[in-house]
Amino acid sequence: MKILTIIAATALATSGLYIPAAFAQSSSTSVAKDGSCPSGFKASGNSCKSSSGKVAIAKIGSCPTGFKSSSNYCVGDKGDYAEVKSGSCSGGLKASGKYCVK
Repeated sequence: MKILTIIAATALATSGLYIPAAFAQSSSTSVAKDGSCPSGFKASGNSCKSSSGKVAIAKIGSCPTGFKSSSNYCVGDKGDYAEVKSGSCSGGLKASGKYCVK
């Protein structure tokens, strides 16, 4: 997973759009801790983990459709999905600001 994050960050950086590795991700029930954990998540070492099945993604500007802002994150309900947009969104996903959502 770490290698994929580095590859994604490198690809974004070489495309002229720089997004730090911490932001090159998709929504998950466990996210890297950046300040305080979002609502519904508990700190666990350097991570924030959901106890309710909610998902979160690092906040870049405005949150995507269906996600709510909480601290430095965008939080969605169980089953929601978002990923940082890099170029066009892949099949089945639609653009929402700087994200692609399900």
